[in-house]
Amino acid sequence: MDILIFAIIAFVIFYKLNKQLGKIDEEEKKNIEEKVSLMRRMQEELLKNVNNTNNPNNCESDKMPKLVGQSSTIAGLENIDPATKQNLEDIFNKCNISYDFFIAGAKSAFEMVLKAFANSDSETLKMLLAEKIYQGFDKAITQRGFDQQKLVTNLIAIESTQIISAMTLENNASIVVKFISKQINYLTDKDEKIVVGKKDEINEITDIWTFKKDLTILNPNWTIHSTSA
Repeated sequence: MDILIFAIIAFVIFYKLNKQLGKIDEEEKKNIEEKVSLMRRMQEELLKNVNNTNNPNNCESDKMPKLVGQSSTIAGLENIDPATKQNLEDIFNKCNISYDFFIAGAKSAFEMVLKAFANSDSETLKMLLAEKIYQGFDKAITQRGFDQQKLVTNLIAIESTQIISAMTLENNASIVVKFISKQINYLTDKDEKIVVGKKDEINEITDIWTFKKDLTILNPNWTIHSTSA
């Protein structure tokens, strides 16, 4: 059963919440608690759906029960080109997830990676990113620390999230997602003076991220293999 990246996301949020209680403001604490509650409900529902499965070793069982509200024609794919739609339907059916479920997980991962990178949180990044791309992020964080600089990222909104391609090659699923978001980003030096960006400048940013998963293994998590803006 594939629960996308919600298991790892929930774990990270629980960990961060316990670690940061008393250090974050009430609004951020409320947002974190709401995410934890939502993910807990989704995981409980998924676990109920797979209690009777006879094939727990991969996500390709024909006996796997469908998620509540999921039909053979997956909702949310109406505006996707036919080839991508067919590939997505095959992937989602094999993993017993819906379009909305995948998109929710991708958006959560997007937000967490942005926040972790800004906070120099290599631990969280390592859990969400493939090794090669993680090394790039970690190198940038190390350089930032060497330069005594701090990155501030404020994700104002994710305006849209769109799957632009999907394919499976030798049981390895790959889904490319385009995010359009509004962000405030700026870099400060050791004296907290802004050296790049502005505190009050909101930019619309387009990111293209690739999520991958081996469909034959039990590990339920998708990993991020590339990011570009």
